[in-house]
Amino acid sequence: MHRLRKQLRKHGRRHATTLVQAMPIYALYGVMRALPIGSASALGGWVGRTFGPRIGASRRADANLSLVMPELSAADRQRVIRGMWDNLGRVIAEFPHLGRLRRSEARRPKRVQVEGIEHFLAARGEGRPVVMAIGHFGNWEVGAAVAANHGVPFTAIAKPPKNPMVGWLLHRIRSSVGTIMLEKRMEGADAKKALSILRAGGVLGMMVDQRYNGGLKVPFMGHDAMTSPGAVAMAYHLGCAVIPVRIERTAGANYRAVFEPPLAIERTGDRKADVEAATIAMNEAIERWVRGRPEQWLWLHKRWMMPRPRKLRQRVLAYKASLAAGGDEG
Repeated sequence: MHRLRKQLRKHGRRHATTLVQAMPIYALYGVMRALPIGSASALGGWVGRTFGPRIGASRRADANLSLVMPELSAADRQRVIRGMWDNLGRVIAEFPHLGRLRRSEARRPKRVQVEGIEHFLAARGEGRPVVMAIGHFGNWEVGAAVAANHGVPFTAIAKPPKNPMVGWLLHRIRSSVGTIMLEKRMEGADAKKALSILRAGGVLGMMVDQRYNGGLKVPFMGHDAMTSPGAVAMAYHLGCAVIPVRIERTAGANYRAVFEPPLAIERTGDRKADVEAATIAMNEAIERWVRGRPEQWLWLHKRWMMPRPRKLRQRVLAYKASLAAGGDEG
């Protein structure tokens, strides 16, 4: 009996902690949803760029930028980081409006320009399953609304938050766009569901720009990065079309959804080499996006194995010296 009372008290405290942690998220959701999407986006952007650069996580963004874009000055890196926080603040503030955005765009497209949709529709017309390879670029959440408005049910793989009340809210918002959520694990029941969806000719959305320690060590922005080959491996096995998709922010709560041609996945007989080559091509596509609009990518991930600070500084100085030598020769 004593042990039972102790367990009940423990679970009671856990429930209270869950509730307290979720309350600010629900309050933020209510405020942003009460505003028009343009006003919510502007407010979120202001909060992001005002307070985000002061957060310790910005040091990770600065280190990432120093590593892969050493040509940027300190001032340029800070400009990119402010822009990144502005974009992230907008993504969070726009999130409660996803369902409304989908419905309004279905009636009269206004905020989302769509380019390259013919690549997506061609694969669907052939009856091929599609993996949408998405990066944390612009407002990546809008991709599901675009797919839904073209009559395609969209299944996404994402890591659920630790707080179940927050998880329920995120699920509710994403469901308003018609998204079916699976847990981010390439094993177990959800992995089997993902494969069954593709075997049935469905559409699966995968975030492909995060570090995956069990993946392949392949180049990304000039440095090796552990990359999940999951999207390519499933396509290789099931004959899917892997279509890189980015949702670029044009201005405020306005976007350009770009569907690129499917990745060329060769079948030379060497499965390992073919999957690795296509995974590298996928990274190259994301790299083009990031170098074109670096402020719209989420630089907060631990994407690369970082060298020690002294070695990193030596690399940056050597790179700048090579640029100066090249300029003198010219």
